[in-house]
Amino acid sequence: MLSIFSNSSDKEEAWANLLRLTGSKNKNSLRTATNILCSYTIKGEDKQKAWEVLIKLTKSEETEVKRIAVGNLNYIFSSVCDKHKAWEDLIKLIDDEDIQVKRTALSVITSNYSLAPEKQKIWEYFIKFTFDKDSQVKTIATNALAYNFPCTPDKQKAWEDLIKVTSGDYQVRKVAAGALKPAISMVNNKEKAWRELLELTAHKDIDVRNSVASALVSAFYLVSDKQKLSRDLYKCMKDKDRNVKATVTSIISSVYSQLPDQKRILEELIKLTNDEDIGVRRNAYYSLGKISIFKASQAENEIVYRNEFEQAIEFFEKTSKESTIFYNPSQFCLPFYRSFYTIISDENQQVKDEVDKYLTEARAAIKNSKNKQMLFEAVDNLAKALKEVQSLENKTLENKKDELSLYMRYCEQAADLMSETEQISPYATEVLRKGLPILERKLKSLLKEIQEKAKTACRESKGTDTEEIACAVSIEIQKWKVGTPEEMTSYIENFIFTLESKIPRLPENEHIFEMINESKDQKDLEKLFTNAVELIEIIPEIIIDPERMKPTIGIITALPKEYVAVNILLENKKDKYKIPGSGAGRQYCLGEIPTQEGDKHNLVLAMVDMGNNIAAARASLLLEHFPNVKSIIMVGIAGGVPNHDKVNDHVRLGDIVVSNESGVIQYDLIKQEIQQTTHRNPPRPPSASLLQAVKYQEVEDILGNRPWEKYIDQALLKLRTIRPSEEKDILYSSDNQKIPIEHPEDPKRMKGQPRVFTGPIASANILQKDPKARDELADKFKVKAIEMEASGIADATWNHEVGYLVVRGICDYCDSHKNDEWQQYAAVVAAAYTRALIESMP
Repeated sequence: MLSIFSNSSDKEEAWANLLRLTGSKNKNSLRTATNILCSYTIKGEDKQKAWEVLIKLTKSEETEVKRIAVGNLNYIFSSVCDKHKAWEDLIKLIDDEDIQVKRTALSVITSNYSLAPEKQKIWEYFIKFTFDKDSQVKTIATNALAYNFPCTPDKQKAWEDLIKVTSGDYQVRKVAAGALKPAISMVNNKEKAWRELLELTAHKDIDVRNSVASALVSAFYLVSDKQKLSRDLYKCMKDKDRNVKATVTSIISSVYSQLPDQKRILEELIKLTNDEDIGVRRNAYYSLGKISIFKASQAENEIVYRNEFEQAIEFFEKTSKESTIFYNPSQFCLPFYRSFYTIISDENQQVKDEVDKYLTEARAAIKNSKNKQMLFEAVDNLAKALKEVQSLENKTLENKKDELSLYMRYCEQAADLMSETEQISPYATEVLRKGLPILERKLKSLLKEIQEKAKTACRESKGTDTEEIACAVSIEIQKWKVGTPEEMTSYIENFIFTLESKIPRLPENEHIFEMINESKDQKDLEKLFTNAVELIEIIPEIIIDPERMKPTIGIITALPKEYVAVNILLENKKDKYKIPGSGAGRQYCLGEIPTQEGDKHNLVLAMVDMGNNIAAARASLLLEHFPNVKSIIMVGIAGGVPNHDKVNDHVRLGDIVVSNESGVIQYDLIKQEIQQTTHRNPPRPPSASLLQAVKYQEVEDILGNRPWEKYIDQALLKLRTIRPSEEKDILYSSDNQKIPIEHPEDPKRMKGQPRVFTGPIASANILQKDPKARDELADKFKVKAIEMEASGIADATWNHEVGYLVVRGICDYCDSHKNDEWQQYAAVVAAAYTRALIESMP
């Protein structure tokens, strides 16, 4: 119904109908109309009428309608024209028998008090309801007093009301007392307010007394006659009521700097440390401790500074002894100042555990205090700085670099935090700031020592594999200066960049690159410096092998005859190149293939056992051992897929099949169901650059240029072998393997030379000798060759984000007549085509 109303084209008529509906006697219709009225965005001119309707609905016998109406009065109130009448309506509602209506109406009045024409009258209602029998009504009314105090016309009367309400029940007096501190600044007669606050120091409720203490501190700075205030405080300190003494004693430290008779107050505080009441003794010790901190902050020399600091810690210790598990004012200050004093101590001692203990205690005492949190963070940062400058004489260069960097980060951050806390805790902040120079004296000598050590490390690395890296790091370290956290971060970033650019990307160095990547992503400055130190420490472990950085193309073969066919076509070879370490898969052949432009491609050749699994593992290992390899070419023999009915798809023995855009089909990765079998592995597309090179080779083939033919001849000559005769290229019927069938006439085929085909290649851990299965793969996937390694190569290169290509020479037809006669020739044509292909690439 709401949707119909909102989408109505005639809003005037819809509004009129809605108002009529609110007069319905049907309960369901009435509830629906009320909901729509409260949900609909009412135009300004209609809000007065809507208010009248809602007020009418608040008198409904239907409770739900009544409550919905009252709950939405606040939404319309500010736009009602007749405010006087609206206030009368609201005032009537706060005496409603329905308690929910009463609470909601009181909340509406609270929210709109600033608009009330008779604010004093409304204020009296608030006072009245602070003593209501309903606890929620009392809470709403008391919050109304606190929230609306700035708007009430008679501040002095309102202040007296707050004082009066502090005699109410727990929740009421707690809220009222909490409003005293902000209210004191708005009261005209502040001297009278001061006296009333002093009277409240005898209140039975400790929460009220705590709020009163806070208000007294504010009042102290607002009243000009400090001599009179000081006498009042002194008198209260000697009062017989323990609550009065305890409350006033707790604030002395907060006003001490402004007291004209500090000596007399201080003497009385010391006397109160022997009072019979534990609360008085505790607060006296605590105030004495904070006063000592104030004196330390004003100290003109380090001796006075240290003496006052030590005395403060002693007072906080005594405070703690006089405290209970429920209340200990020095719970934060004692471990906090102990931590800082330990940090600035000149004694040559290992203090890490001690500082950690104090800071743990201080952190537990912070709770919800923002200024304590910031002060804690400042000292926590300085504590971390301290830990980095202990026992310097026995530390390594890398350790000292770490200490310097962390030290500066922590000290700078502490300084920033001190700036933030200066307004809320000026004396505590000044104490910390005065202690900084004691730490700062250690910094310059540490920086100089680190730079000297870096130079030494560079000199000592001369003639070793790590010379370039060690000296590059030293150059960076010499640039370091004391600066901001941002500047120190920049130093580390430059250091990491320098290190990364110098380290060869070899698997033996992979753990270093992982640390570098972690540092790049690190936002926490402390952890960033920690990572940097670890990097420096492992510089001697870096493996530097220029030969392994050269290859950009990898070639993998599965059989020795395939390996030999490729090997003899490489130039400037390094056979039996071994990667240090144990285990299989660490021997390679490095070589070159010149390009047509006179440049060269560096290659690495490897051999694997048969099967996709081992091929994937070997390809992955090659990519790890030679990190600059961007493509892998699988070169070797395969079974061909003939197509007797289509001459341009008829693959014969000795032909070459190169994978196209469809890549490799792994036909043994399937989902076997009752009704059907589904192949699950999506084809991995080969390298775009290699496919492009294949297409240009196809262009050359069409033009009659077949550079691979000369490499076939060259390889056959070196291997002292020849192409098998055409009579040995026999194709048998798939239905009857005893019946041979003739090959179709192919005008494009050159006698004694292979023809090159491109298309999908089927791959599985299956030695295929079933011609019907072969033909089924051809029908389903249009494959032109079947083999056992390429899908493993495709998966490995895909996972390493490099390209691949498959080049196969055809040695059989995947049938029962499978034999070895064509294998060497097939390996040669695949290798020759690969040599020509790479040669053509820029």
